[in-house]
Amino acid sequence: MSGAILYLNRWPLYEDERRWENRLAAPEIIFRPETDRVTYVCDEGGLSSVPAGAERVHVVEDFGDLDGVLRLVDAVVAEEGPFDHVIGFSEFLLDLAAILRERYGIPGAGPAQIARFRDKTVMKETLSRAGLRVPRWAACRSEEQVLAVAGEFGYPVIVKPVRGAASQGVHKIASAGALRAWCAGRDLDGFEIEEFVQGEILHVDGVLDAAGKPLFLCTSRYVATCLDFEVAGEPLGSVFQTDPAVREACEDFAVRCLSALGLRSSAFHLELFDTGQELVFLEVGARVPGADVSYVIHDVHGVNLFRLWADVLLGHPVQLPVFDAELSGGWLIVPGPRPLPQKVTGATPLLGEVPYVYRELVPGAGEVLLSRPGSYATVQGGRFLFRGGTQEQIEAAVRQARAQYRLTTEPAA
Repeated sequence: MSGAILYLNRWPLYEDERRWENRLAAPEIIFRPETDRVTYVCDEGGLSSVPAGAERVHVVEDFGDLDGVLRLVDAVVAEEGPFDHVIGFSEFLLDLAAILRERYGIPGAGPAQIARFRDKTVMKETLSRAGLRVPRWAACRSEEQVLAVAGEFGYPVIVKPVRGAASQGVHKIASAGALRAWCAGRDLDGFEIEEFVQGEILHVDGVLDAAGKPLFLCTSRYVATCLDFEVAGEPLGSVFQTDPAVREACEDFAVRCLSALGLRSSAFHLELFDTGQELVFLEVGARVPGADVSYVIHDVHGVNLFRLWADVLLGHPVQLPVFDAELSGGWLIVPGPRPLPQKVTGATPLLGEVPYVYRELVPGAGEVLLSRPGSYATVQGGRFLFRGGTQEQIEAAVRQARAQYRLTTEPAA
């Protein structure tokens, strides 16, 4: 099947062979030259992942400049179109891909469908109407309205961008005074306020077919939280859950949420709270999970979520993954020092020192850590992947790695 594909990409492939991020999404792995005619639209970062010899390559200065991107793509479509598919794996390209599908009459999710997975108020409203438990929430409109909502919910409360990702711009606010200070002078349009839900956070990741049926599901429990990583600089990780009761409960809840949201032919990353009494929806992305989740899934279960997603989208034959749900694995990322740039004076490799660590990225002495835009996997003080043990053994190894790893730096000249 397949056909002409417009591929949007902002992810680089690093020349440093120690780094593995984005490699599972490399076009040589995702696309099939015998059926897929690919046109690349990239920014300067994404250009590094375009295969050598690719014939149809176009560079945008900034994907955030919608008018500029549309002018370029209009010209591309006029010269190379029509296109049968638009693909963009990044969370921050989902809206653009939807706009292009609608603009050029290309099959697939349009803006209204994508809003259910990009706009946190829309996703919670949709699930609430379906009778699924979500945090109480409200769109932020004015300072007094936000303070009134917080008084109803009780402190602490969570405020976050409606279309954010990677916990950027998320705040846990403990008092009316702190909330008033957060509101002061801020344009509240594009923010929401939520009740604070006390509980452990898990995530369910997988791929759905064209009918919304799961082709693969994996449940993990976070070590620390994304918010603690972003705000407090705590190491972040998660561990595959192998307890059948935990997996069944979480995956059943996730599939009911995805069904209510109408997700089809897509990868997904869904986060939820386990309060001890109930499961509560947190948020969902219509994409492959970030950080190192997809790499450990690949290395433990042999499933490339990017390839599986692309096969479903493009109508390629799909071989159902055969995997052992009793196998566990995990990952840990240690945030980099602040502020950057920093020069590394010492680090403690854990490969061979901590059980079940099978791959690591540890900066060497003299290396300068620079600020790079991107997700959890781009600016880190250390990254570690785990496999080969039981869930309990992996959890213990992750805790040991957190306690044992040391990174020392000094301001770069």
